Amino acid sequence: MKYILLILLFAIVESTIGQKIDFPEKRVDVVNYKITIDLRKYEQHIVVVEEIEFLKKKGIDTLVLDLYSLDTLSGGKGMVMHKAFTGNQKLNFSQDGHLLFLTGWQSEMEYSTIKLEFEGTPMDGLIIGNNKFKEKTIFGDNWPNRAHHWFACNDYPSDKASVSFSVITPVNYEVIANGTLIHVDDFVLGQLVWHYQTDYVLPTKVMVIGVADFKMTEFGPENNSGIPVSAWVYPQDEEKGFYDMALATDILSWFERKIAPYPFDKLANVQSTTRYGGMENASCIFYDEKAIDGKRSMENLIAHEIAHQWFGNSASEKNFSHLWLSEGFATYLTNVYILETKGEEAFYKQMDKDRERVIAFNRKVSLPVIDTVTKDLNQLLNANAYQKGSWILHMLRMKLGDEVFWKAVRNYYSAFEYSNAESKDLEQIFEATCGCELSAFFDQWLRTAVNPKIQMKSKLKRRSAIFDLEQVQLELFNLELEIMIHGTNGEIHLEKVEVRNRHHKVRVDVPFKVKSFTIDPNRKVLVEIN
Repeated sequence: MKYILLILLFAIVESTIGQKIDFPEKRVDVVNYKITIDLRKYEQHIVVVEEIEFLKKKGIDTLVLDLYSLDTLSGGKGMVMHKAFTGNQKLNFSQDGHLLFLTGWQSEMEYSTIKLEFEGTPMDGLIIGNNKFKEKTIFGDNWPNRAHHWFACNDYPSDKASVSFSVITPVNYEVIANGTLIHVDDFVLGQLVWHYQTDYVLPTKVMVIGVADFKMTEFGPENNSGIPVSAWVYPQDEEKGFYDMALATDILSWFERKIAPYPFDKLANVQSTTRYGGMENASCIFYDEKAIDGKRSMENLIAHEIAHQWFGNSASEKNFSHLWLSEGFATYLTNVYILETKGEEAFYKQMDKDRERVIAFNRKVSLPVIDTVTKDLNQLLNANAYQKGSWILHMLRMKLGDEVFWKAVRNYYSAFEYSNAESKDLEQIFEATCGCELSAFFDQWLRTAVNPKIQMKSKLKRRSAIFDLEQVQLELFNLELEIMIHGTNGEIHLEKVEVRNRHHKVRVDVPFKVKSFTIDPNRKVLVEIN
């Protein structure tokens, strides 16, 4: 997701974005959203009819949902509620900022359905505008919690639900959305209604529609599970877009072999005009319109977003403080894809680049990977969630070995497929899989705000090398470093050094004349060495 962030993020007026990290205990549990959105005659204005099925907890007499109300300060944007019903019973409603309150229940039934009718101009979340060819496009762009700008919902990753979209458009538009295209109906003269629905649950952050003049082609199914893979691009980019996105079929097959069968019913790769360079919307990934170049330079971007279908969309973080469970996995799995398709040199180059990003970020911001402090969720899209999360998984693989590591990853995914997890869940599954204790590892890498930094002095002699190592950061880390000694005639000796104290001195004797040395030659530890 968001593999390439656009430099300029929207200046969002809404002060509530980023403040809703934990799911409130007194909310209902949404089971399904059924959303009909009318785009027939409007430029920015939309009309929505929505049915929400949910489980109502005992003692709750007010249903609270997220729906951004009319905001006069934003030029009259926002949603205006007109009607609310449960069956034939009319409900009372009120709106306050981003919240919708519904009261008037006479039934004590645990399972309920409400129907809402509202309209307005979305301030965010549903991006209505023009693409680079000056043609009208409409794209859902919900991450992190912007879905409530255009439909009523519990806008949190922890409340997952199935969804169906019925989108009414002029005949010259095509519609892509999550799930299976059930049918396309004639609505009135010159209008169509497109019906999509999912048979699986999703977080609202990846529930979307895309509406544009598209050219579409299907590439498969050629992957293991027979999942249809397609590309949806603007007509002007048809040749380049189909060529670039054809990579998705082989990439999908690679991930299925590595992790598990693909969790959704299709994989549509969509050129879009939204905020992020890539957004992993479930079963229909949106890529920035400028990513297409006909040179397949978006290969790593495609891999990153496809990785999210497993990690982020199916197995989702319970709340955004554990975002690394999504972004760290997508980043590292992309790096492993680079390793297995481009070779070690390309892989090491990427890992070195990622390490530098982590070091540079930590020099500016001292926060742990599990970040419960940052309130602006867009600020969580940083090197801690992406590159450091990736490095944590890499260090686990180096520590446990390939067989145990990949078994643990698959066990974790299997346990939380179509569900939500926290970092502790991953830790427990890795410990159960390896039969070892990993709490110290996870504490120092996930919950410590600093990264290890070593000041090193070295002295090379004829057949030995002496290293004086000092951890200069405040909190001590347990580090297992490798030092490779190089001889004048090409000889090598690999020495493993455990650095657990503030100061550590080691002498390495070798049976050849010493020429030089390399610290961490196999990129096993995220450490800064001066």
